[in-house]
Amino acid sequence: MKRNACWMLLTLLIAAPLSAQNVGNVRPMMAPGNVNAIQIDYKQQWEKERDKNQQLRNENAQLQSQLAEWTRKGGSLVHAYCETPTLSVTSAGARNDCAASGYGCEPVSGLCRTMVRSSDQCAPGFLMDVDHCVPQPR
Repeated sequence: MKRNACWMLLTLLIAAPLSAQNVGNVRPMMAPGNVNAIQIDYKQQWEKERDKNQQLRNENAQLQSQLAEWTRKGGSLVHAYCETPTLSVTSAGARNDCAASGYGCEPVSGLCRTMVRSSDQCAPGFLMDVDHCVPQPR
């Protein structure tokens, strides 16, 4: 009797770690009637995802078009731009001839310059004097 009890204890000690390692591989038992209930329709799921992706592509294209419209010359997000090297234009359509004051248009802001670092930034017929443009001597 003692011998059988020792064998049983030894078997349990050896088998317990082995069965603990296999717990992740054990599948729950199900009644045969429930097998069809958990089947996934992969084709339907794929079509759903494809439709969702198409909707996202359409939305992305619409947003890109809207952004392009806003940021083009004259678009609502562009406040001013240089139409020519001496003409500043706002997105509302107002125009400012920078050459009338002797300056050129500053391409980053789209506004007429108010000070310069070289004569290249003055309108034609003007030269830099310290930091502003003056008419060329005749």
